[in-house]
Amino acid sequence: MTISLLLGEQIAAMLLMVLMGYAVVRLGLLRAEQSAPLAAVALYIVGPCMMLDAFQVEFSQDKLHGLFLSLAAAALAQGLAIFLNMLIRRPLRLDPVEQASAIYSNGGNLIIPIVIHVLGPQWVLYTSGFLIGQTALFWTHCYTLLKKNGQVHLKNILLNVNILAMAAGALLFVTGLHFPEIPRLAVHATGAMIGPLCMIVTGMLIGSVSFRRILAYKKLPLIVVLRLVVFPLATLLLFRISGLAAWVKDGSTILLISFLAAAAPCASTVTQMSHLYGHNGEYASLINVVSTLLCVITMPFMVYLFQL
Repeated sequence: MTISLLLGEQIAAMLLMVLMGYAVVRLGLLRAEQSAPLAAVALYIVGPCMMLDAFQVEFSQDKLHGLFLSLAAAALAQGLAIFLNMLIRRPLRLDPVEQASAIYSNGGNLIIPIVIHVLGPQWVLYTSGFLIGQTALFWTHCYTLLKKNGQVHLKNILLNVNILAMAAGALLFVTGLHFPEIPRLAVHATGAMIGPLCMIVTGMLIGSVSFRRILAYKKLPLIVVLRLVVFPLATLLLFRISGLAAWVKDGSTILLISFLAAAAPCASTVTQMSHLYGHNGEYASLINVVSTLLCVITMPFMVYLFQL
């Protein structure tokens, strides 16, 4: 129950950061499209620094086993989402944007700062399992879903800067090597920007959205419910049945991190890919915005159910 309350407080604080980004656009100080350079900084600099910093911990067998558990939990959660989508896409007549929005969560941008503030920075290490799996799926399954005749390029996955940062961090972790003091401080301070920067970017994007357009999309509430309620509940049930929590020390907390990622709002990456590959980017943006606003209610409730 305590974690659920802390989570609600942290998400509420992050929504205030979103409001800051929204305000600078609505007041005419910046334009929504000017968020693109900030998003690039978050993706190519801040995110990799955050992951490198997360791996700057002392190596132990318990931590290594915890990493394997996070990878297994991520594979189960993401595989389940794709499987459920295969079952419902035709009966519900979901288009590619709706399918991708329901499957993929904003696990990268939202979960890392939440884990830092709710559980502590020592637990960020275990977000890497979900991030590795999701990054790979973005450039394989999601890519082929949103781009007609899209071909998967292994190079795009292996050379993704975030994957490279995770690989480098894992190598440093296993070998017990650490950055010298000055680079460590630089990497740590840069990585700590991830939460506020991503939330401000999200707010700037929301600033350009007309909320009246929500009424034009009849299936939007359905997609938000799938992403925030149905898929997380199915993931929770699968985690309970699997007995993964008993595999390693602190297994329940590690599973909670993967569950938080699975219960997060729709991924902003889906919005970017929808714009890029000729789908309805406005629709994807609205799904992202509505789910982000409502997660302040749904995510604490999901964590409460997890803790029962």
